[in-house]
Amino acid sequence: MKIKIWLASAALLSLAFAAPSMAKQKNPLQPPPPAVPVGDVDATPLEAPLPPILEGTGQAIDGDEIAIGDVIFKLDGIAAPLMTVPMGPEARVALQALIDGQRLACDVMDRGADAQHLSGVCKVGADDVAEAMLAGGMAAVYRQTTSPDAAERERAARYDAAETEARGRELGIWTKPAAEPMAIEQAPPAPEPSMDRDLARGWLIQIPIIAFLALAALTALFVSSSRKRGREANDEAEMQSLLAILLGEVLAIRAAAQAAFEGTASLIQDLPIPTAQLASIALPPMTVFEANADKLALLPREVSVDMVQFHARHKIVTKVLSQAGTLRCEQLRAAFEALVLAADEPMQRAEKLLD
Repeated sequence: MKIKIWLASAALLSLAFAAPSMAKQKNPLQPPPPAVPVGDVDATPLEAPLPPILEGTGQAIDGDEIAIGDVIFKLDGIAAPLMTVPMGPEARVALQALIDGQRLACDVMDRGADAQHLSGVCKVGADDVAEAMLAGGMAAVYRQTTSPDAAERERAARYDAAETEARGRELGIWTKPAAEPMAIEQAPPAPEPSMDRDLARGWLIQIPIIAFLALAALTALFVSSSRKRGREANDEAEMQSLLAILLGEVLAIRAAAQAAFEGTASLIQDLPIPTAQLASIALPPMTVFEANADKLALLPREVSVDMVQFHARHKIVTKVLSQAGTLRCEQLRAAFEALVLAADEPMQRAEKLLD
């Protein structure tokens, strides 16, 4: 009897514990809960972050844009003439001369329509390319807002100073056009009055005076023409003299750059030039150009543009040479080779004028 009572109690306890778990089982006949509606996803995808710096060699598109690989990089803070207006092609040539074969380091400041259009500040070594374009008179300062950042204000001040100097020296786009002679239309002659005998007799009396006045006028015209030819001859002689001394300076710098390029060919190109040999490498300064910069208007426009571009290239190579101890030999040789090539065009133009 006790065993039966014990078995009945165990069965009741089993049912008590099994009841909650059976209650939690899903009823197969119960319908599923309704689906929660999800709204349309129309959020704009996030743009890729801007790279802090872009490096590589570039090709000038115009006077203020550079193609670096697949990216078109706009130089911030300047505006150069369009390729379809005067000085536009010259500005592109000047920018290409500054960056040709050089390693560019560009600080990215903003993007354009997409990630392939960026803008900011590009440098060759420590030289700001945009500032060099302003100094050569091949671009103008362009800014839309004033930045509260101290570094940006310092860069804006340097750009303003470079443009002011180029304006004062009338370089590039700031060159004043030559004044065109004004055409003076002759008034129609007055109708000749009828002459009587007394008037004719008066004219006969005045003939000696008229002849003397005509002779004096011809003499004055001859003297004036001679003086004009003398001034033109003096201007031509001064232009030839200035061109000759500038060409001599370019030839000296080209010879030094060529000697440095050839003298470093046997060195290890991946290492800096040894200090002992580096001491013998130097470029002559452009003292003649800098002393006669205000006289460049005497030269033909093409020659003066070539001289300004060569001066800018010489300035860049000189600064690169001052950092030669930290650069690979092949980088320094590339700078010398670019300077040699930059000297060829002004030399060819100048030689034609001196023939």
